Amino acid sequence: MNLGNPKGLTELAFYDKSSFSLSRSERQHIHSLHQKKFRYHFNQFVLEGVKLVQEALLARYPIQKIYVGKTALSKDWLQEFKALVNPELLRVVSDSEISSISSLKNPEGVIALAPITTREFSTDLPRLSPFIYLWEINDPGNLGTILRTARWFGITNVLLSPNSVDPYSPKVVRGTMGALFAIAIWQNVTFKNLKIYAANQEILLISADTSGSPVSSQRTNQWGLILGNESRGLPDSILNNSKYIFSIPRYGSGESLNLSVSAGIIMNELCQNNRG
Repeated sequence: MNLGNPKGLTELAFYDKSSFSLSRSERQHIHSLHQKKFRYHFNQFVLEGVKLVQEALLARYPIQKIYVGKTALSKDWLQEFKALVNPELLRVVSDSEISSISSLKNPEGVIALAPITTREFSTDLPRLSPFIYLWEINDPGNLGTILRTARWFGITNVLLSPNSVDPYSPKVVRGTMGALFAIAIWQNVTFKNLKIYAANQEILLISADTSGSPVSSQRTNQWGLILGNESRGLPDSILNNSKYIFSIPRYGSGESLNLSVSAGIIMNELCQNNRG
């Protein structure tokens, strides 16, 4: 990718009043990527918004195409964005065409296509710890926030069990605020394989559950935090095979905490030992 843009993104490319029209098949293709089965059929997903596309470019993620609406060309971020974009990737289209391919009610005017990154988990991988393992998490908002929070705490590997939400769905991608490009995501990781892997690498498996003791920091960063389904939590088969089970003390009232909020609190505590 030409991040340095040595050819230069010409003023004509951004300011020319003419624009390209999307073919019917191109619109249909982009629309299809809003559905999981087509994302994985074409091995491609959609990014929407200036910040998200900028984050992908800065991370050298292999963007394949960028569509920019005419109105978006006049925005304040133009100069910074222009310095990152390979002009061969860019297509200027009408605002109505941006709206026709967007999943948002009020799109920003920048939409990109990029390949899905697939990673094969195996029990003989090198150490990935500290990591987060999410068991059958269903809410895309929770996954997006957890990825964003993991990035904040320097956790660069997130593992997803089978039957978890797709990390490349539009809501997850937007919710990550660019963390998707800074974190390695491993999909379809069974707990059976995770248990073998953790034993081989001497990694502590730490589960979050209301039945546990108050969360505390660890003397090592060789741990994997396991978080369960939003409504069902973790099954006994996982809890019984965890080194520690931690919970968050309640000082007020309320039935439970949101999963992503709980994840952030526990990550903060577990990472305490590695600060300063």
